[in-house]
Amino acid sequence: MITHIEKRGTKTKQRLVEAALVLFVEKGIAATTTRDIAQAAEVAEGTIYRHFESKEALATEIFIEAFSPYSKFLARVEKGEGTLIEKIEASASQFYRLFDENPLLWIYVMTYQTGEASKAPAGTATPYSVLLSLLKKAAKTGEIKNFDPVLGVHILLGMIEQPAVGVVYRELKAPLSPRLPDIMLAIRRVLSL
Repeated sequence: MITHIEKRGTKTKQRLVEAALVLFVEKGIAATTTRDIAQAAEVAEGTIYRHFESKEALATEIFIEAFSPYSKFLARVEKGEGTLIEKIEASASQFYRLFDENPLLWIYVMTYQTGEASKAPAGTATPYSVLLSLLKKAAKTGEIKNFDPVLGVHILLGMIEQPAVGVVYRELKAPLSPRLPDIMLAIRRVLSL
């Protein structure tokens, strides 16, 4: 049975998560203080520590909660049946759907999970790791030819993720999902498929 205190605590935790997400995207994790988060959530600073061990734990939880389902989806796509292009399209389609549903959250996920500062647990399926695996397999089987898989990952991720960046900078209008056919056409051309 959920008590009144637990319900209130859950709402407070959600306010903290929402406030932190906005601040992390606007200022970055390092530049955001617990005081900033508390002020934005309209709670005492110490309240954060009732729900999270630290600011970094809060940042990690936001990322893991959002990214884990997508990571599991990517792992299923990688292991599933289909051609290289079908798997890329499924992965991109899911990313665009999630981005369209909550752009702020996915801006955060995109910036948090990549690069040296990545907090994705070891062995987690990421767009980079799955696409690299798919491209290496396609090169080995001859599905693609004369295409460096490592460079190819960066080229293809740029083609998929850059439209989301365009939405962030208001250079493109959301939603992204209707743009998938044009992006897939460009990817086919790059892969010479």
